[in-house]
Amino acid sequence: MKPLAVLALLAAVPALAAPSDPTRYAACIELAAKDPARAMQMAYAWRIEGGGVAPRHCLAVAQMHARHHEAALKSYEAAGQASEDARDGQAIALWRQAADAALIAEQPADAVRFLTRALKLQDAGPGGAELSPRAEADLLTTRAEAQVVAGRPELAMADLTRATVLSPEYFTPWLLKATLARRGGDLVAAEAALLKAAALAPDSADVELEAGNIASAKGDTALARQAWEAAAADAPDTPAGQAAAAALGRMNAKLPEKPLADGAAPATPR
Repeated sequence: MKPLAVLALLAAVPALAAPSDPTRYAACIELAAKDPARAMQMAYAWRIEGGGVAPRHCLAVAQMHARHHEAALKSYEAAGQASEDARDGQAIALWRQAADAALIAEQPADAVRFLTRALKLQDAGPGGAELSPRAEADLLTTRAEAQVVAGRPELAMADLTRATVLSPEYFTPWLLKATLARRGGDLVAAEAALLKAAALAPDSADVELEAGNIASAKGDTALARQAWEAAAADAPDTPAGQAAAAALGRMNAKLPEKPLADGAAPATPR
């Protein structure tokens, strides 16, 4: 991922719900964004003192800001395991953050592993957690994205199908199902999933982009152009709008030049 995307995601890292020392934890997390090296020192010292989950989480966040990705993943895993051992109810959120960090670090297999840990916690008995259907669908959708990056589209589709069953009103898995089915050549399934997504978010530029992609795959260039133009006009500053504009650019580049009228020669040599 690009550095700006990394920083944007890290800026939204949720804090622990109940750290052992709220004041110290808040200071560490704030410092992680401003001065990750100092935050790491603070977290190391606190961890040695026996601060539990909180210093491990702060250390992971600081390491991600410093782009020490391999170390950060180990720290996230340590935080998740410590949370499970403490049965403090925060492990699922930590495993989800660990998965996000793994995707930033381009380690999709680790992301899948962390999300699988999160999903298993609802069946862990005492000390586990009961996920809402929407929360489970969200974890499954993120795991599907990681499976795609890992080159396992069949497993990704299984997760997306499960997500749409658990939370049929959730837009994202329907859209991703459409994209994945199109990439796999199943345009009938792609259109069916896209119709579901469009019903949930009819004005979405992401839907318009994918509608253009599916139309292009079917050879319907007129419909593809219409959908891409809508996406580019509706959301020009979003990734979907920019992707649609790029698709239009590629389409226009492939159009043949108009023939000269009546076979006349050009006015000047070329």
